[in-house]
Amino acid sequence: MLPHKWKRARIIPLTKPGKEKCSHPSKYRPINLLNTGTKVLEKLLINRIMHFLYNDLLNQNQFGFTPQKSTTDAAMAAKDFIDEVITKGQIVALVSLNVKSAFDAAWCPSVIKALKDFYCPRNLHNLTKNYFTDRSAFIATNSIRIETAVNKGCPQGSCSGPGYWNIQYNSLLNVNYANGRKR
Repeated sequence: MLPHKWKRARIIPLTKPGKEKCSHPSKYRPINLLNTGTKVLEKLLINRIMHFLYNDLLNQNQFGFTPQKSTTDAAMAAKDFIDEVITKGQIVALVSLNVKSAFDAAWCPSVIKALKDFYCPRNLHNLTKNYFTDRSAFIATNSIRIETAVNKGCPQGSCSGPGYWNIQYNSLLNVNYANGRKR
């Protein structure tokens, strides 16, 4: 069980480049400062989970945040797929998504379920579950302090965010389309 202080983040709002004169709250990027123990555990935990998953459990078409793969590899895979379909005289459509605040929107129960579906070792599954439970974040100024419960997402700047993103959305790459092909 993680100590409560390891699950509390201090939020530091940093102004995004080029937004200095803007008055809208979206001009800030909320950086989360975590306890050092949390950061060490988080790095060890996600490294162990990803080591387990990289043994052919993640979809081979997963290019983001994956060692030895790049956007060039993703573009070439798309090109090869499109060439093959067009050569057969078939029709192909490409859909691209940009998920706004992707790591902030990660739904913790979905990550936990995906780990269970992967038959992730119980110790890693349980530690991740505990990591996502009873978290909080606070922002403080000279005169006020606001604290709130956090029940979704990964902290901004978290080393585990990309790994949990891949875990949560891996199932989308396994969808069977009408012709039975996976891409």
